[in-house]
Amino acid sequence: MSAASFAPASSNRLQRALLTLFAGLLLSLSATAQPVETQLYSSTAEDIALAKLVLQELGARPASTSGADLMVRAARRLLGQKYVSGTQEGREERLRIYLTRTDCILFAETCLGLVQTVQRCGSGATFEDLARTLRASRYRGGIPDGYASRLHYTTEWIAQGVREGLFEDITERLGGIPDTRPVNFMTAHPDSYAPLKGESPSAQRMRERIAAVEQEVSRLPRRYLPRERLATAEGQIRSGDILCFSTSIEGLDYSHVVIAYREREGAPLGFIHASSAAGEVIVEPRSLDAYLQANRRISGVTVLRLTR
Repeated sequence: MSAASFAPASSNRLQRALLTLFAGLLLSLSATAQPVETQLYSSTAEDIALAKLVLQELGARPASTSGADLMVRAARRLLGQKYVSGTQEGREERLRIYLTRTDCILFAETCLGLVQTVQRCGSGATFEDLARTLRASRYRGGIPDGYASRLHYTTEWIAQGVREGLFEDITERLGGIPDTRPVNFMTAHPDSYAPLKGESPSAQRMRERIAAVEQEVSRLPRRYLPRERLATAEGQIRSGDILCFSTSIEGLDYSHVVIAYREREGAPLGFIHASSAAGEVIVEPRSLDAYLQANRRISGVTVLRLTR
């Protein structure tokens, strides 16, 4: 066969190969946008793929790697993911798992869930393992039972995490003081929450259930390190600690949750967070102290340290 007669056949095969590849890419992109729902969770192919990748990377670390180091690695791996609020809301209460869009508390919770899953399951950790971890931390007693069973207030999330031995609250030994303000933000602003909004019987019942939860949350001990005392305690806060920002907003316990981070030893204390201002997960360019000084409604921080 001459070169002249071979060229058209080779070109046709190349065209067919390119078309097949292009079609495959279109199908792949389409799949990532489709919801993936099981009895255990709702997610997307894109989020599942990213979670598996992060689990593999964390699982490849030596078994002696501390939870704090894994937290920072997980947080850095999610840099650039979009800040999106309201991702947990829907017509029915489900365990919704997203890494490609997140808010501040879900970002910290997801990073912690990735770390816990790898610590428990090793390098063979699966997305289903992660889903079980997140279900245990996101719901009261780890059991989804409607909207009110989700841990809506950070105070209750902290209390459950301490009780389960996931982390310890070291705020008191850093000089923290009690916060005795009542927690009732959700029932004071029902129009901001679809299940509480309106005068239907279901909305009224849900407000009653959330009001009962708020009473329980208000009785839980809560401490924060006042911003004025941060300078004396900053050196004792480590990369990988979880920092919850207490707030002066009436009825609300915490307004933001971040992961403490120092770029190098001796550097000012900073943090990684899902930033609503930046619209994505970032390494905050300001130090923790500078950030607090610019946000007067933040009264201080609660410091949580992983136990493993």
